[in-house]
Amino acid sequence: MIPIVLLLLLVAGAAAAIARLLRRSMEQPSNLSELLDRLEPFNVACFRHIASDLDDEYLKKRLPGREYRILRWIRLRAIHAYYTCAFRNSSLLLSYAQSLSRASDPELSAFGQQLNSTAIQLRLALVRGIIGIFFCYFTPLAVPSWRQITQRYDQIGGHLKALCETHAPDLGVAVSDHFSS
Repeated sequence: MIPIVLLLLLVAGAAAAIARLLRRSMEQPSNLSELLDRLEPFNVACFRHIASDLDDEYLKKRLPGREYRILRWIRLRAIHAYYTCAFRNSSLLLSYAQSLSRASDPELSAFGQQLNSTAIQLRLALVRGIIGIFFCYFTPLAVPSWRQITQRYDQIGGHLKALCETHAPDLGVAVSDHFSS
C-alpha cells in the first residue's frame, strides 16, 4: 500500500512540474534575432558529460556509497536544470517554427515545418526525461532520454545554421554560440 501511495505522489509531483513548465512557455519571438536573444544557454557538451552513464559508473566504483549518492543527487539536480532550460528553449523554437510555417515564402514555410517537427520531438524527449528524472532521485535508474535530447538539439542547431546561411548570414555566429556541440 505504501509503495502505491509513494508512486502516486511521485507521478503527481512530476505532473505538477510539467504543468508549471507548460505555463511558462508562452513567449513568441517574431524573428531569428529575437529568438536568439531569448534562448537560454544550453551547453550540449557539458550536458553530455553530466548525464553520461560511463561517468556515473566510474563515480559509483570509485566513491564511497554516501559520497556517491550525494554527488548523484547533485548531478541529477544539474540534469533537471538542463532539462528545464531545454524545455523553455523548445517552446521558443516551436513558436518561432510555427510563425515561419505561416510565411508566404515556400522555402521559409518548409523550413518552419521541419523545425517544428524537430522541436516537437525534442519536447517529447524532454517530457519523458523530466518525468524520468524524478524517478531517478529515488531509484538507481540511468538518466532518461539524454541522448535523444542532445541529438535533437544538434539537429535544431543544424537547421538554424542552414537558415542563417541563406537568409541571415550575420546571425550565423550567434546561432553557432547557442548550438555548438
